[in-house]
Amino acid sequence: MQEDVIEREIEDMLGLREHREKDSELYKIANEVFDRTTRETLAYLHRRGKIGALYGVISTGKEANVFAGVDGGGRRIAVKVYRTYTTEFRRMWEYLASDPRVGYLPKDMRKLVFVWARREFKNLQRAMKYAVPVPEPEVFRNNVLVMEFIGDDSPAPRLKDAERELEERDFEELYSTLMSVIERLWKRGEMVHGDLSEYNVLLHEGPVVIDWSQATVKRNRMSLELLKRDIRNVANYFARKGVRTDDPDEKFRELAGI
Repeated sequence: MQEDVIEREIEDMLGLREHREKDSELYKIANEVFDRTTRETLAYLHRRGKIGALYGVISTGKEANVFAGVDGGGRRIAVKVYRTYTTEFRRMWEYLASDPRVGYLPKDMRKLVFVWARREFKNLQRAMKYAVPVPEPEVFRNNVLVMEFIGDDSPAPRLKDAERELEERDFEELYSTLMSVIERLWKRGEMVHGDLSEYNVLLHEGPVVIDWSQATVKRNRMSLELLKRDIRNVANYFARKGVRTDDPDEKFRELAGI
Protein backbone atom coordinates (compact mmCIF):
# COMPACT_ATOMS: atom_id res chain seq x y z
CA MET A 1 0.00 0.00 0.00
CA GLN A 2 2.77 2.42 0.95
CA GLU A 3 4.61 1.67 -2.30
CA ASP A 4 1.43 2.42 -4.27
CA VAL A 5 1.13 5.82 -2.55
CA ILE A 6 4.76 6.64 -3.31
CA GLU A 7 4.35 5.60 -6.95
CA ARG A 8 1.32 7.90 -7.32
CA GLU A 9 3.31 10.78 -5.85
CA ILE A 10 6.15 10.15 -8.30
CA GLU A 11 3.64 10.07 -11.17
CA ASP A 12 2.24 13.39 -9.96
CA MET A 13 5.70 14.96 -9.90
CA LEU A 14 6.45 13.74 -13.44
CA GLY A 15 3.00 14.61 -14.76
CA LEU A 16 2.50 11.05 -15.94
CA ARG A 17 -1.05 10.62 -14.73
CA GLU A 18 -2.20 13.58 -16.81
CA HIS A 19 -0.03 13.23 -19.89
CA ARG A 20 1.30 9.67 -19.92
CA GLU A 21 4.50 10.91 -21.54
CA LYS A 22 6.22 7.58 -21.03
CA ASP A 23 8.36 8.05 -24.12
CA SER A 24 9.78 11.35 -22.88
CA GLU A 25 13.41 11.85 -21.95
CA LEU A 26 12.29 12.83 -18.46
CA TYR A 27 10.42 9.57 -17.93
CA LYS A 28 13.23 7.41 -19.32
CA ILE A 29 15.92 9.02 -17.16
CA ALA A 30 13.71 9.09 -14.07
CA ASN A 31 12.88 5.42 -14.54
CA GLU A 32 16.59 4.64 -14.75
CA VAL A 33 17.68 6.78 -11.79
CA PHE A 34 14.79 6.61 -9.33
CA ASP A 35 15.40 3.49 -7.29
CA ARG A 36 13.30 2.71 -4.22
CA THR A 37 15.32 4.96 -1.89
CA THR A 38 15.15 7.85 -4.34
CA ARG A 39 11.41 7.43 -4.86
CA GLU A 40 10.76 7.43 -1.11
CA THR A 41 12.94 10.52 -0.68
CA LEU A 42 11.26 12.41 -3.52
CA ALA A 43 7.82 11.47 -2.19
CA TYR A 44 8.82 12.75 1.27
CA LEU A 45 9.95 16.08 -0.17
CA HIS A 46 6.83 16.25 -2.33
CA ARG A 47 4.53 15.84 0.68
CA ARG A 48 6.33 18.70 2.43
CA GLY A 49 6.02 21.05 -0.52
CA LYS A 50 9.75 21.12 -1.28
CA ILE A 51 9.14 19.56 -4.70
CA GLY A 52 5.88 20.14 -6.53
CA ALA A 53 6.68 18.83 -10.00
CA LEU A 54 9.60 17.94 -12.25
CA TYR A 55 9.49 19.29 -15.79
CA GLY A 56 12.68 18.34 -17.55
CA VAL A 57 16.27 17.18 -17.44
CA ILE A 58 18.96 19.83 -17.07
CA SER A 59 21.97 17.52 -17.05
CA THR A 60 22.93 13.87 -16.71
CA GLY A 61 26.14 12.36 -15.40
CA LYS A 62 27.80 9.35 -13.84
CA GLU A 63 27.39 10.79 -10.35
CA ALA A 64 24.03 12.58 -10.53
CA ASN A 65 21.25 13.93 -12.70
CA VAL A 66 19.75 17.40 -12.35
CA PHE A 67 16.08 18.06 -13.05
CA ALA A 68 14.17 21.32 -13.51
CA GLY A 69 10.99 21.68 -11.50
CA VAL A 70 8.87 23.77 -9.17
CA ASP A 71 8.24 23.58 -5.45
CA GLY A 72 4.81 23.34 -3.86
CA GLY A 73 4.34 27.10 -4.28
CA GLY A 74 5.21 27.11 -7.97
CA ARG A 75 8.71 28.59 -7.58
CA ARG A 76 11.35 27.29 -10.01
CA ILE A 77 13.87 24.87 -8.51
CA ALA A 78 16.63 22.52 -9.60
CA VAL A 79 16.64 19.02 -8.12
CA LYS A 80 19.91 17.10 -8.06
CA VAL A 81 19.48 13.36 -7.67
CA TYR A 82 22.67 11.45 -6.88
CA ARG A 83 22.83 7.90 -8.10
CA THR A 84 22.82 5.59 -5.09
CA TYR A 85 24.98 3.11 -6.96
CA THR A 86 27.66 4.79 -9.02
CA THR A 87 30.97 4.05 -10.71
CA GLU A 88 32.27 7.15 -8.92
CA PHE A 89 32.37 5.32 -5.56
CA ARG A 90 36.18 5.19 -5.29
CA ARG A 91 36.53 8.90 -6.11
CA MET A 92 33.86 9.81 -3.55
CA TRP A 93 35.57 7.73 -0.88
CA GLU A 94 38.96 9.37 -1.50
CA TYR A 95 37.55 12.90 -1.34
CA LEU A 96 35.49 12.21 1.79
CA ALA A 97 38.27 10.34 3.59
CA SER A 98 40.62 13.32 3.22
CA ASP A 99 38.06 15.91 4.39
CA PRO A 100 38.57 16.74 8.10
CA ARG A 101 34.91 17.81 8.38
CA VAL A 102 33.72 14.28 7.65
CA GLY A 103 33.79 11.76 10.46
CA TYR A 104 32.95 8.08 10.18
CA LEU A 105 32.49 6.89 6.60
CA PRO A 106 29.92 4.16 6.03
CA LYS A 107 31.05 1.22 3.90
CA ASP A 108 27.61 0.93 2.33
CA MET A 109 27.70 2.76 -1.02
CA ARG A 110 24.15 4.09 -0.69
CA LYS A 111 24.88 5.71 2.68
CA LEU A 112 28.17 7.08 1.39
CA VAL A 113 26.23 8.88 -1.35
CA PHE A 114 24.03 10.41 1.37
CA VAL A 115 27.18 11.84 2.98
CA TRP A 116 28.31 13.13 -0.42
CA ALA A 117 24.99 14.94 -0.98
CA ARG A 118 25.07 16.50 2.48
CA ARG A 119 28.62 17.68 1.81
CA GLU A 120 27.57 19.52 -1.35
CA PHE A 121 24.72 21.20 0.53
CA LYS A 122 27.14 22.40 3.23
CA ASN A 123 29.68 23.52 0.63
CA LEU A 124 27.05 25.63 -1.13
CA GLN A 125 26.09 27.25 2.16
CA ARG A 126 29.72 28.03 2.94
CA ALA A 127 30.39 29.47 -0.52
CA MET A 128 27.33 31.73 -0.23
CA LYS A 129 28.60 33.00 3.12
CA TYR A 130 31.64 34.40 1.31
CA ALA A 131 29.66 36.03 -1.49
CA VAL A 132 30.47 33.44 -4.14
CA PRO A 133 27.73 33.26 -6.80
CA VAL A 134 26.21 29.77 -6.47
CA PRO A 135 22.73 28.22 -6.65
CA GLU A 136 21.18 28.77 -3.24
CA PRO A 137 20.67 25.40 -1.52
CA GLU A 138 17.14 24.84 -0.24
CA VAL A 139 17.05 21.41 1.38
CA PHE A 140 18.61 17.98 1.12
CA ARG A 141 17.52 14.53 2.17
CA ASN A 142 19.39 11.29 1.56
CA ASN A 143 20.54 11.47 -2.08
CA VAL A 144 18.39 14.42 -3.19
CA LEU A 145 19.43 18.08 -3.13
CA VAL A 146 16.95 20.87 -3.90
CA MET A 147 18.40 24.22 -4.89
CA GLU A 148 17.78 27.45 -6.73
CA PHE A 149 17.05 27.22 -10.45
CA ILE A 150 19.55 29.27 -12.44
CA GLY A 151 18.06 30.67 -15.65
CA ASP A 152 14.91 32.26 -17.02
CA ASP A 153 12.50 30.15 -19.06
CA SER A 154 15.37 27.78 -19.85
CA PRO A 155 18.32 26.68 -17.72
CA ALA A 156 21.31 29.01 -17.93
CA PRO A 157 24.01 27.75 -20.31
CA ARG A 158 27.42 26.57 -19.21
CA LEU A 159 30.35 28.78 -20.12
CA LYS A 160 31.62 26.04 -22.43
CA ASP A 161 28.32 26.03 -24.34
CA ALA A 162 27.98 29.83 -24.59
CA GLU A 163 31.56 30.74 -25.49
CA ARG A 164 30.82 31.38 -29.18
CA GLU A 165 28.50 34.21 -28.23
CA LEU A 166 31.07 35.96 -26.05
CA GLU A 167 33.44 38.74 -27.01
CA GLU A 168 37.00 39.37 -25.87
CA ARG A 169 35.86 41.80 -23.18
CA ASP A 170 33.41 39.22 -21.83
CA PHE A 171 36.19 36.65 -21.45
CA GLU A 172 38.40 39.20 -19.70
CA GLU A 173 35.66 40.06 -17.18
CA LEU A 174 34.85 36.42 -16.57
CA TYR A 175 38.49 35.56 -15.99
CA SER A 176 38.86 38.37 -13.47
CA THR A 177 35.68 37.31 -11.66
CA LEU A 178 36.57 33.63 -11.47
CA MET A 179 40.10 34.29 -10.26
CA SER A 180 38.58 36.54 -7.58
CA VAL A 181 36.28 33.66 -6.63
CA ILE A 182 39.24 31.32 -6.21
CA GLU A 183 41.12 33.89 -4.13
CA ARG A 184 38.16 34.85 -1.94
CA LEU A 185 37.29 31.21 -1.28
CA TRP A 186 40.86 30.38 -0.31
CA LYS A 187 41.70 33.46 1.76
CA ARG A 188 38.37 34.23 3.43
CA GLY A 189 36.40 31.01 3.20
CA GLU A 190 39.42 28.75 3.69
CA MET A 191 38.07 26.40 1.05
CA VAL A 192 38.61 25.41 -2.57
CA HIS A 193 36.14 24.31 -5.25
CA GLY A 194 38.46 21.66 -6.65
CA ASP A 195 36.87 21.24 -10.09
CA LEU A 196 36.45 24.78 -11.39
CA SER A 197 36.34 24.93 -15.18
CA GLU A 198 34.26 26.14 -18.12
CA TYR A 199 32.00 23.11 -17.55
CA ASN A 200 31.06 24.12 -13.99
CA VAL A 201 30.21 27.77 -14.58
CA LEU A 202 26.75 28.91 -15.67
CA LEU A 203 26.18 32.30 -17.28
CA HIS A 204 23.19 34.15 -15.86
CA GLU A 205 23.64 37.82 -14.99
CA GLY A 206 27.29 36.96 -14.48
CA PRO A 207 28.99 33.64 -13.74
CA VAL A 208 27.41 31.18 -11.29
CA VAL A 209 29.65 28.37 -10.04
CA ILE A 210 28.03 24.93 -9.78
CA ASP A 211 28.95 21.34 -8.81
CA TRP A 212 30.32 21.73 -5.29
CA SER A 213 30.35 18.11 -4.16
CA GLN A 214 34.16 17.81 -4.34
CA ALA A 215 34.86 21.21 -2.71
CA THR A 216 36.75 21.07 0.56
CA VAL A 217 38.44 23.13 3.24
CA LYS A 218 42.01 24.39 3.43
CA ARG A 219 42.76 21.93 6.27
CA ASN A 220 42.29 19.03 3.86
CA ARG A 221 45.62 17.47 2.87
CA MET A 222 44.42 17.57 -0.77
CA SER A 223 43.56 21.28 -0.72
CA LEU A 224 46.79 22.60 -2.25
CA GLU A 225 46.56 20.11 -5.10
CA LEU A 226 42.96 21.17 -5.74
CA LEU A 227 43.84 24.87 -5.53
CA LYS A 228 46.55 24.38 -8.14
CA ARG A 229 44.09 22.52 -10.35
CA ASP A 230 41.50 25.31 -10.19
CA ILE A 231 44.04 28.03 -10.99
CA ARG A 232 45.46 26.09 -13.94
CA ASN A 233 42.05 25.15 -15.33
CA VAL A 234 40.83 28.74 -15.28
CA ALA A 235 44.07 30.33 -16.50
CA ASN A 236 44.58 27.84 -19.31
CA TYR A 237 41.01 28.10 -20.56
CA PHE A 238 41.00 31.88 -20.73
CA ALA A 239 44.50 32.00 -22.21
CA ARG A 240 43.13 29.95 -25.12
CA LYS A 241 40.46 32.64 -25.52
CA GLY A 242 43.09 35.33 -25.90
CA VAL A 243 42.98 36.70 -22.36
CA ARG A 244 46.21 37.89 -20.79
CA THR A 245 46.24 35.65 -17.72
CA ASP A 246 48.38 35.22 -14.63
CA ASP A 247 51.09 32.62 -14.67
CA PRO A 248 49.34 29.66 -12.96
CA ASP A 249 52.38 28.57 -10.96
CA GLU A 250 53.10 32.09 -9.73
CA LYS A 251 49.45 32.63 -8.80
CA PHE A 252 49.41 29.33 -6.93
CA ARG A 253 52.54 30.21 -4.94
CA GLU A 254 51.07 33.64 -4.14
CA LEU A 255 47.84 32.20 -2.74
CA ALA A 256 49.44 29.21 -1.06
CA GLY A 257 52.14 31.36 0.52
CA ILE A 258 54.97 29.10 -0.59
